Amino acid sequence: MNNIELEEKVLEIINETNYFNMIIKAKEFEKNYKTSDFYKNTKKPLSEVIKEAKIFYALQLEDLGKYIQKVIDNLSLENVNNLLDKISGVFHQENEEIQESLEVFKNLKN
Repeated sequence: MNNIELEEKVLEIINETNYFNMIIKAKEFEKNYKTSDFYKNTKKPLSEVIKEAKIFYALQLEDLGKYIQKVIDNLSLENVNNLLDKISGVFHQENEEIQESLEVFKNLKN
C-alpha cells in the first residue's frame, strides 16, 4: 500500500461522521495499515496517525474555506430574517423605553 492509497483510506476513516463507526473502520483497516511502507518505516500506531491526520487536514485553509462555504450554504434565509426581526424588535422596544425616560426627565426639569 503506497502513501496515496494510505491517505485515501485515512481520509475515509476521519471523514466518518459517527465516532463509533470511525473506530470500527479504523480497527478493520489496522491489519492492512501495518503492511504499508509508511508503517514499516515509522512504526506509528494507526490511532496516532488518525489523530494527527485529523489535525493536519483541519488546518488546511482550502478545506476551512469549503467548510465555511458549506455552513453559509446551509443557512436558512428565513431563519436569518426572523433573527434580524427579533433583534430589531428588541432595539425598537429599548428605543421607546429610552424615549419615555427622556420625556419623564424633561417633564421633571420643567
